[in-house]
Amino acid sequence: MSKVLVLGAGKSGVASANFLAKRGDDVVLADAKAEPSLPYPLDERVARAFGTEDSSLLDHVSTIILSPGVPLTSALLLEAAAKGIPIVGEIELAFRQLQGTVIAITGSNGKSTTTMLIGEILRVAGRNPIVAGNIGEPLIAAIDPEHPRAYVLELSSFQLETVDTFHANVALLLNITPDHMDRYPTFSDYAAAKYRIFRNQESADVAIVNGNDRRSAPRETTARVWRFSSAGAVEQGAWLEGDDLVIAIGEEQRRIPRSSLRLQGTANVENALASWLAARAVGVDDVDVQIAFGTFAGLPHRMVLVRERSGVRWINDSKGTNVDATLKSLESFPDASVLLILGGKDKAGEFERMRDLVQAKARAVLTIGSAADRVAEALDGATEIVAAGDMQRAVAWASEHGKNGETVLLSPACASFDQYRNFEHRGEHFEELVRGLSS
Repeated sequence: MSKVLVLGAGKSGVASANFLAKRGDDVVLADAKAEPSLPYPLDERVARAFGTEDSSLLDHVSTIILSPGVPLTSALLLEAAAKGIPIVGEIELAFRQLQGTVIAITGSNGKSTTTMLIGEILRVAGRNPIVAGNIGEPLIAAIDPEHPRAYVLELSSFQLETVDTFHANVALLLNITPDHMDRYPTFSDYAAAKYRIFRNQESADVAIVNGNDRRSAPRETTARVWRFSSAGAVEQGAWLEGDDLVIAIGEEQRRIPRSSLRLQGTANVENALASWLAARAVGVDDVDVQIAFGTFAGLPHRMVLVRERSGVRWINDSKGTNVDATLKSLESFPDASVLLILGGKDKAGEFERMRDLVQAKARAVLTIGSAADRVAEALDGATEIVAAGDMQRAVAWASEHGKNGETVLLSPACASFDQYRNFEHRGEHFEELVRGLSS
């Protein structure tokens, strides 16, 4: 019986520990917190080592399963590496158990929407996909070990750091823009983690990349490379042409009217194009793609209209957790029409890059959370800055000062962990406060 150390008592860590215990391994679940809030019941066969990072945790350990929230640079992991103890993530552990086709999606922005849209396309096509990874259930808790299945996986850079034999039949890298710079020493280190999605791809596989973002293309691959673009035609790929979405692989060209797509905005056109290419790569009929485009309404906490009150629209974009996501959301609004709620836990975001668009689109910026001072400093002079501090005061100020035709937009450009459990919790609190406003 092997002894396995699982580091991190979040969703993937607890799911991994439970899987290994059920398999018969000797499992220890460790977490730096003395009393972590466990997301699932923990198998009674799993030993607990909470509130410690002592090197004695490594005694007699054959493998470490790493949760994505734990950086590889921690002292314990550096010691483990020096001792030659293999370190893999939950995605790698799960991949070694599954059978079937893997479609993997990463990117700084748009990966959740694209993952769910591909899942919807495959459901319409009768493929019965499993959608997991960085969205929904951890992959290790979702796998069907008995039958070949289609797996649609959202993967973060953190999850990709610890893959080894993982092999995506179809790999999508939607874009690369600065994010999580509190974790990575340089942008190149962050990009290198993203490129690992193409690891182990072969000539029969497909790599789908952004034709407008040269950084998204794999550096070296034998896979077929297909591109998508909202800015013009590409060779071997999909693009937006007038009022049509167009796909051309080989000599064949097919079209779907843009009006068939229920999602709004240029960013979602790109997500749809990438999804169409993924569907084509696994043999889904274009008719099924068009049906799914019309049925998929988008994700919670991503540009969701909560209500309209006295001519003011309130939009929850809590999933806008980095600067580029917020910029994409801001682009679609009229000038000087937005009361923008920004802030949270700073991921070393370059808020200065928002100055020009904030100056054009935002009548005011309401700052919240631990990054409030950084945001205010970066945007000083671009528009009115209101130090709201927390969500309740931000909503109250916007309710009092919002004017007919304006939009109150929660798109924080930050993580949520300073004041909330996650971005969903933040978005839910915003919606609760907005719905509680008097008519």
